[in-house]
Amino acid sequence: MRLNKFSVPFTEDKRMIYAKEYLEKKGFEYTQKTEDSDFVLLPVSSKKHMFKGLEDKVVFYGMCDYKSGYDYMKYESYVLKNAFLTAEGAVTLIEENTNYSLFRANVLIIGYGRIGKALHKILKGYGADITVCSRSKESEAECVFNGARHISFDELKKDNAAEIIINTVPHTVLTKAELSAIRKDAVILDLASFPGGIDTLVADSMGLLVLNGSRMPARYAEKTAGYLIGEAVSDIIEEEFV
Repeated sequence: MRLNKFSVPFTEDKRMIYAKEYLEKKGFEYTQKTEDSDFVLLPVSSKKHMFKGLEDKVVFYGMCDYKSGYDYMKYESYVLKNAFLTAEGAVTLIEENTNYSLFRANVLIIGYGRIGKALHKILKGYGADITVCSRSKESEAECVFNGARHISFDELKKDNAAEIIINTVPHTVLTKAELSAIRKDAVILDLASFPGGIDTLVADSMGLLVLNGSRMPARYAEKTAGYLIGEAVSDIIEEEFV
């Protein structure tokens, strides 16, 4: 089965416009008529109503429990590249909300998955002083090997000297006990998906600055983020349909 013509029925997310542009540059033919297409590209996060009428189409989508088709958000190459865009956007947001350099800044990264590792690599390049908080022995060994200090989650309740705290863990890890240990002038960035990893009501009551890192990386790099989606779709087609 050869896939050539495609449609993008939902373009409110501008990443879809750039994904379309990428696919056209790769030689795929765009059509506005979904019924004439060989495959359909849906945005992040895809909603169930978007799949209506697409039962006979090959569908590429992001973050939905649709039973068929291809979730490009689960494509490892895409996820890794997207993590670096997210980390780059995070650094930009931090720089917009601080009045000091990242060079020698005391930074705490909570979680050491793909995004945590990307943050470590980028911030290390700035000369930041990095501590990582994670659970597994493997991540502890890896972050120490890469030049960071390591602490456990229990240690978050002790006095925390970090000037910048970045959370990547998708469940609440900074509650009243942990927030009480943070210095009052610290900048906290939450990159975790909803509902986030920080008790924002408690943080607000303490006067702590919490930055919402949602919509990364589209927030700062829509074109590149869209191109990554188009690239993932093109790669999946090459692997599965050629």
